[in-house]
Amino acid sequence: MKAKIAVYWDVQNGKTSSSRIEHFYQGLIQTSDLLISNAYAYWKDEKKSFEQTLSEMGIDMINVLPGNNAVDYRIIQDCKKHILSDPSIKTVVLITGDGDFLSLVQYLKESRVLVILISMNNVAEELKNAVDYAYHINELIPSIKLDKATPKTLDSPAIIPYEEAKKCLIELIKTVKEKGKKATLDVLGRLIKKHPQLSGYKKVSYYKSDGKYYSKFSKFVDAVIQEGIIQDCNGELILV
Repeated sequence: MKAKIAVYWDVQNGKTSSSRIEHFYQGLIQTSDLLISNAYAYWKDEKKSFEQTLSEMGIDMINVLPGNNAVDYRIIQDCKKHILSDPSIKTVVLITGDGDFLSLVQYLKESRVLVILISMNNVAEELKNAVDYAYHINELIPSIKLDKATPKTLDSPAIIPYEEAKKCLIELIKTVKEKGKKATLDVLGRLIKKHPQLSGYKKVSYYKSDGKYYSKFSKFVDAVIQEGIIQDCNGELILV
């Protein structure tokens, strides 16, 4: 079952390009049930082309008049209202770097809602420490069509859902064993990058529906081992 997610984007404190945020949302839609997707700003100050792109992506643009912490207050107010009115929301994604959301994070955690922080270059350290998971936007850019890729985009990590990667890993272990070879971490790490969704990318991230990301193949494998599906036998991965 996909996680039911609500996204709140503080545009002023989470500035990024429309193409980058589009890539991020594509990955989010593939792996989650996106119930709410709001972007907050004084939109008269933003470029019309930027606003139009977000609108075409299905993002709701909430206009907030200029004022001290006006966007912060509106996001906090809306988020609390949504959590109360729809208990099915179990994950909240905050796109910001503003430390003023600490009180909201505390409220969400007390409400047993998972909190994921997506930030750009500037982020309050206290906020990073308070949430369940914190990521830079560059960690979460999903895979894109290779016929439109450039060396620069291929330097960004591709994303593959954890369950899909797990099935692929199991099949690779079987294939390697059938060929009479050892399914070591290095061998499997090279082979999994030939997955159709990952081919050509230098970096890969593995995403779980509960919001957890593994940016290293070894960490992903450790998680699968913890499930009891495979085990490490003197450096060789075998099926249990």
